[in-house]
Formats: sequence, C-alpha cells, structure tokens
Amino acid sequence: MRPLSLAVLVMAAACARGTPPAPDGGTESVPDAGPTGCTGASIARCDGECVNLDGDARHCGACDHACPKNGYCDVGTCTCPVGAVLCGDECVDLDVDSDHCGSCGNACAPGTACIDGACVLQCSGGARVCNGVCTDVKNDPANCGACGKGCTDGKSCRNGTCKCAEGALTCNGVCVDPQTDPWNCGGCGKQCFAGYACVDGACACPAGTTDCQAVCADLTSDPLNCGGCGVRCQSTQSCVNGFCDTPCPVGWLKCNGSCVDPSTDAFHCGACGHACGSLSCQGGQCVACNSATTDCDSDGWTVAEGDCCDQPGSCGLTPALINPGAIELIDGVDNNCNGLVDAQDQLDIRPCDSGLLSDSLNAIDYAKALGICRTTPINASGPAKTWGLISAELLQADGSPIVDHMGHSIRSTFGATLLPQEGRSMVVLSSGAAADETQTSPGPNGGPGATSLSHNSSVDLSTCTLPYCIGDWFSISNPPLKGPNALPEAPGCTGGTAPLNFANDSVMLVLTLRAPTNAKAFEFKAYFLSSEYPEYVCTDYNDQLVALVDTPNGGPIGAVNPVDKNLMTYFNGGQQWPIGINVAHGTSIFRVCEDQTANNVCWDTDVSTSSCANGASDLAGTGFEASIPGGCTNGGATGWLTTTGNVRPGELVTLRIAIWDAGDHNLDSLALLDSFHWLTTTATPGTTD
Repeated sequence: MRPLSLAVLVMAAACARGTPPAPDGGTESVPDAGPTGCTGASIARCDGECVNLDGDARHCGACDHACPKNGYCDVGTCTCPVGAVLCGDECVDLDVDSDHCGSCGNACAPGTACIDGACVLQCSGGARVCNGVCTDVKNDPANCGACGKGCTDGKSCRNGTCKCAEGALTCNGVCVDPQTDPWNCGGCGKQCFAGYACVDGACACPAGTTDCQAVCADLTSDPLNCGGCGVRCQSTQSCVNGFCDTPCPVGWLKCNGSCVDPSTDAFHCGACGHACGSLSCQGGQCVACNSATTDCDSDGWTVAEGDCCDQPGSCGLTPALINPGAIELIDGVDNNCNGLVDAQDQLDIRPCDSGLLSDSLNAIDYAKALGICRTTPINASGPAKTWGLISAELLQADGSPIVDHMGHSIRSTFGATLLPQEGRSMVVLSSGAAADETQTSPGPNGGPGATSLSHNSSVDLSTCTLPYCIGDWFSISNPPLKGPNALPEAPGCTGGTAPLNFANDSVMLVLTLRAPTNAKAFEFKAYFLSSEYPEYVCTDYNDQLVALVDTPNGGPIGAVNPVDKNLMTYFNGGQQWPIGINVAHGTSIFRVCEDQTANNVCWDTDVSTSSCANGASDLAGTGFEASIPGGCTNGGATGWLTTTGNVRPGELVTLRIAIWDAGDHNLDSLALLDSFHWLTTTATPGTTD
C-alpha cells in the first residue's frame, strides 16, 4: 500500500478539528451545523429562521429583542442614527420631528412645523413668518419682499415692491393722495389754508363751517363771523347761535333775549318771569306804590311831571314806556301822555318840510327835510326832557366850516322820476353840485359831460381834531371791512396808491338828537348815485358815503352798532360792502345803471352781472346819465336803501352823514336822504335794499 502525502494528512487533521483548510487554493469543507441548525458565533434561530443577533434590528442581541423605530442593531446593541435620540420606543430627530420638537414629548400645535428644534408657523400661499406671524410679503408695507423691509414716505407694497398707491402722486419724494392731502390738494404743492380739508382734490371747509375769506368759520359761534362772514361782534360780545350776544349792564338780567332791570321791571321783578301784575316793582320787590309821591315805574317821570301811566293797569302793562318822553305809536295807548291816542295824535308824524329853500344854509331845515320836526334842549330836565332834535350842522368831513355850499340842497324832486319817500322834501348831499341837470340854487350839475364840479376843498382825515371830524372812523380798524387809517374795501376789490386819507369836496350833515324813551333804534332812506360808474369800480376813486352813529351816554341796551360806527355797510352773502360804486362788483344793489351787455364798449370786468337789474331809466334828468364817447351812460345808482342804527332809550345820539370824492376831485357822487323814523325794537345795524 502506497503511503499518504503530507498535504493529505494535514487536510485530514484540519477537518477533524473543524477548522477551515489553509488558504492554499484547495477545496473548503462545510462546517458542521449546530444544535439549532444555524452556523456562526452570533447566528441563532429565531422564529424558525437563522438571524444574526449582532445586526438584526428585530432580534438584536437576542431573539425578539427588537430595536426602537428608526433605530438599528450594532453588534447586538440597539442604537439610534447619528443626530437622533431615543424618545419612548422610537428614534427621532429633535430638529424636525413635530411630536418631539427640541425635546422628547414636545409636540408642535396644528398649523405649525418643527424647524431647527422649534415649533414655528407653517404659512401658505407664499407667506413668510415675520416676527412670529404669517405675513404676505408681497403686499405688507411693513415687510415688503422680505421680513423687516418696510415701505416709507407713504408708499404701499405691491407685488413685493414699495410703490405709491394707485392714484397717488410723488411729491418731494413722498407719496400723497391728491384727493385728500391738504398740503397737495389736487396736485403737488397746492396747499389748503389752515383749517381747510381736501375733498375730492379741492380745498373746502369742513362740514358745519363756512368759507369766510380763507378762514373756515362756524357762523353759529365765531365772534368774527357771527351769523355771516365778516359780521364781527364787539369785544364785549359773544356769538350765540349766529347772533352777537351783548352782555347786559351790571345788575341787569337777560330775560327772553332782552336786557331788563330786575329792580324796576314789572314783568321781571327780581327775577326773569316774576311779574307784579297791578303792583309796581321797587327794588326788585312787587309792592304797592303811591304815584302821587313816587316815580313808581322808574321811567324818570312822575305823575306831577305828566306821566299818565305810572303803574300797570288800564294804561297798559309797560308803564315805563309810557310818558311824555315817548313817541306815539299805533297801539291804542296814549304813549306820550298828551291826551291824544294813535291817529288822533299828529304831533309826532306831521310833516314839517314844506316851503324849505333849496339852498338853505340852516342845518335845521335839513333835519326837517329828513323828517325830524320836534326839537328839544340838550340840558333839559323834568317835563322838558322830551325827544327830538337838539342841534344840526353842515360841515366838511373834518368838522370845519363848508367852503362851497353847492354840495348840499333840499329838493322836492330829483331828475325825471325820483321823489321824496315821504313828505315834500328830501336832503341832497354831493361831492359836486347838489342838483340834477336842470335845478339851480345851487346847480345845475351841468348835465351831459359836466360830471366834475369841485368844491375846491380837501381835508385830511388822519390829522383833524375838530369835534365832529370823522377821523375817529378813519383811524379805527374793523376787519375785514377796513383796516386802521384806511378806507373800507369791498370784497374782491383792491386799490392803488392814491392818498386816501384826504376827503375831497366833502359835505357832512351832523344831527344830535335825544331818542324817545320807548325807542331802541332809528332808520332813514338813502339813494346813492355816482358818475364813477362803471370804469372806476374797484379803484382808488371809490367815492365815500358814510353814516356814523354815536351814543355818548352809553351804548344801546342789549344791542350794538358797528365797531367803526358806520351804518352805510351792506351785508350780502356773509360779506360786508361799503356803500359806493364798489357794491357793483359783487352785489345786486347797484341796480340803476346801463346793463353792460347792451354796449360792450362800456364794459368793465369788475362789474358783477347781477348789477343794473332796473336799467338806467331812473337816471333820466339826474345828470348821471351823461353820455361819454362810445355812447356809454357815465353813471349809475343803488336805488332807495334803508339804513338802521341802535340807540339807548331816552338818551343822546349823534348822526354824521358825509360824502366826498376819494382819490381826486373828478367824477362826482351824490346821495338823496329822507324818511327818518324811530323804531321801538332793536335793529340789525347797517344798510339793506
């Protein structure tokens, strides 16, 4: 038998020990199966299959020992992936897991997501989280295109870019709404006045206010525009419901809108509404009074002095208004205690203007022509202290004597159609001749072509010191109508540089009167004509007509007069207009003139189309119908106007009515005056048509 080789012996020995053969390229032998039928040191049979206990996540290190969710088995030990941690029975990434965000068990709320270990909002539609809020960065002006990128200068965010809103303008680098921005109203730089609002691209006053020469005023409460633009309450007044409310004298009460003395008023004795009936009010108490020894109604008159109604009774309920100092009324009562009632009493209404000389130099005749017949002494007392004319004077505007008397006259007619308003005469004052084209003594005014007749006088209103000089009116400020040391200006009119402190060819009628004890106001009629029309409307050559009222013994009770004393002021549309040709600029009261549309040669752009409503027929024969080249009527007039002022019952009142040429001595103006009357109620001072 042949012997075995070394190699065979070695292989046989190796198989016997269960070791693999040497790596000599020979064929390996299969190891014997273990008792489980699985081979390998970490191989075991689990649930009928051989598994590697070192790497099987279901049987890690032992059968049925499963690793947590998302974990793995590493050399028989369950392990979480790098960056994950074990939370309960699973491995989770705390940076992104919504159930374990940042720490085990920290679940994020619905609508949020776990980002970088924190629960944050989950935005949709392209929105981004800015400061913890989902933000539309395409349209949010505070986060336009990106968080924290805000739009400035009024710009809005459109599609992620800061832009001006549709319809807005860029003014000085800032977006503005020209429909509402008061600094750029309707366009860049178009600034509204203070207090104005910008409405639909136009400056306008807010609701409840009125545009008064660039000021938005509440006409119900503004003392500078009370009830109308330019209606200025006096410094002691307030504006209540559109009316200047005048405080009552100390110790008086305001009852039903009127000031009363509660110490003597039988209807408001001691308090408003406390009436005394048949008793008298003495010291604020209703008491029985002996009229034989006492002035029971405190009207300044006793029965012995002629008071026919000293206590309430058959003579009436207002005995203080019935005495010899009163004026007779048509009321069924003998108001002036002369024994005559109503129409039976002609003493106070009988005309006294017949037979007056047209060129009279007696100023009292002019009072008669105006309708003032009764006279009374200035220092009267007792029964002699009745109402009436105390004095009358004809002067220049500075209070000096008249140089040329052709500027005043008394006429029964003027021109072809103008007649006195009552009685037989009227007063004529003129800066030329106080006559029409045919009248004489003085006159005539010369008719066509002769519209300038100078008195050869000029007085300075800024320096005059004589008693009746109207410098007090010239110097006072009454905005917006006039400034200090200036003539009044019509709204919308501007003048030039003429020396307007000089009154040229002036004439003034001064009347001092005592008012009846039952009078609170007065009125008279005025008719203004001027040859300055139409070409000198809104120029320096606005000839002046003023009527100044003074109440030296105290102002009207519960009423006022204008701050500058001038009653020749027309109120229209909340504006004030001085009586003169400038009222043709913006009112309808300059109504006697040639309609400029009839002859465009005469056209003046400063004349309102509302002027000349009555045509020029009433100018016939006046001399103010003079024809100038082009066939224009060189003159016009207002028609009859009514002028009113307030007084203190039973006290003195001075009225100065003056007319003069302004700017030069050419193209004269003239006023007709008539029909003076006392009124028993307070009036709105000024001039109306």
